[in-house]
Amino acid sequence: MEPAVYVNSVSTLSQIQFRPVPVQQAPQRAVAAAIPRPASNLAYSPYTSDSWKTTQNNTIQAQGKNVGLRLLDKTLGLKADYIEASFTDKTPENPIDIEEVDFNLHVRSGAVSVSDVDATLTVEKLLNRSAASKGKASPVKDLRVAFDANNQIRVEGKVKALGMNLPFAVKGSVSAGNAGEIRYDLGKAKVAGMPVNGLMSVMGLNLDKLLKLRNPSEGYYTSGNSLVLNLGQTISQLDGAPGMDLTVRDISTHLGRLNLVVGDTPEDAARALREKQAKEPAFVKATAGHAYIDGFFVKNGAINIYDLTPGSPLNLNYQGEEKSIQVKSGFVGITDWRFEELIKDEIGETEDFTEIDTNLKKDGAHLQGKLLGAIPVSMNLQFDRTDTGKIMFTPVSPKAFGFIPLPSGFVGSKVQKLVKTGTPYGNGVAIDGMSGIDLGYVKQLVHQNGYIVLESGEKPQAN
Repeated sequence: MEPAVYVNSVSTLSQIQFRPVPVQQAPQRAVAAAIPRPASNLAYSPYTSDSWKTTQNNTIQAQGKNVGLRLLDKTLGLKADYIEASFTDKTPENPIDIEEVDFNLHVRSGAVSVSDVDATLTVEKLLNRSAASKGKASPVKDLRVAFDANNQIRVEGKVKALGMNLPFAVKGSVSAGNAGEIRYDLGKAKVAGMPVNGLMSVMGLNLDKLLKLRNPSEGYYTSGNSLVLNLGQTISQLDGAPGMDLTVRDISTHLGRLNLVVGDTPEDAARALREKQAKEPAFVKATAGHAYIDGFFVKNGAINIYDLTPGSPLNLNYQGEEKSIQVKSGFVGITDWRFEELIKDEIGETEDFTEIDTNLKKDGAHLQGKLLGAIPVSMNLQFDRTDTGKIMFTPVSPKAFGFIPLPSGFVGSKVQKLVKTGTPYGNGVAIDGMSGIDLGYVKQLVHQNGYIVLESGEKPQAN
């Protein structure tokens, strides 16, 4: 895959043209941070538009490039060179929490890979789960899965037998089955350094008779000298994993990585291979649904997310990643902690204003800090929209030492100079976004306890 193109401005990113992708509903399934999550039953009570009252679609349609997603308590890391997927909420009464994998995932089309380190940790989870279901400990220890070239996979470790921990090494080939599953065919096998293939043949043994994994409903089972794995079905049954639906169309290995081509149809798989060749920055384009990500609630929206760290994938379920977010439409709730980060970044802690602290209330954003590095000041920031759809705020009721009124004009001019991307607007400051986040054309904005809530949409056409 070609490296992602580094783009360092939102204006440049906005020129990228996205290709339309088929929209399908994800199948319904009965599958069950350092910064604490806020309460997720965000009311948005001030809005009365008909679109807001309508029954919500709990599925997000997404298209992405060079995207990282970690599953199974972040044990299994998937890297998608290209992906088209539906995220369906497990708990429709709350927003989808992308970071906490609170969703079921249907991958329509994708070119996805996994490292052998993550594969090792995942196989250990599977073996431990299988043994625990039988009231036993896993007989395998010190497991290592290694991906080699030409579809070869090595598995090494120690197995408990005859009261001893015997080292074993297995080498075999992997392929995609006709039903969209992964098939691992046993090749050379050694126990305690001695070849056992001939001995197994003489004794009439094979992989199926040794492992006795014969329940396809678990998603993995043995057949003769092969291990068959339905990847989506297997992952869906594990704690901390989404319900996952995908069909593997092709599989290959390179040193350290296993590559999968996924598609509901052969045409979907072919499209993933074509799209992954395009030279573009890492991105995710998402529409509809109701989701929480990186301190934002987005409802009935359309957002684009870009990676500003081109040396690594755009990791969806990590806070603090350098992302550029564009809100194209929909309702957005900015949480208290995220708002404080944005204000600190937008104003910047300089000698003029330090120790910034904010608190979102119904009447505005309460801001306090130290002016000129020594004078405790507090004020309200009253947020609103300009007549051109930009977000803006005005300092209101500034005070020093908690009780001495300060001239609004003096404080306003200070704030206007401090805001990095701001331009004076009345007694306040208009900004194009917050900390590089493009909030689009703001149609309305209100304060709520713990949130600032806005609605973005298309800019009205001039008559």
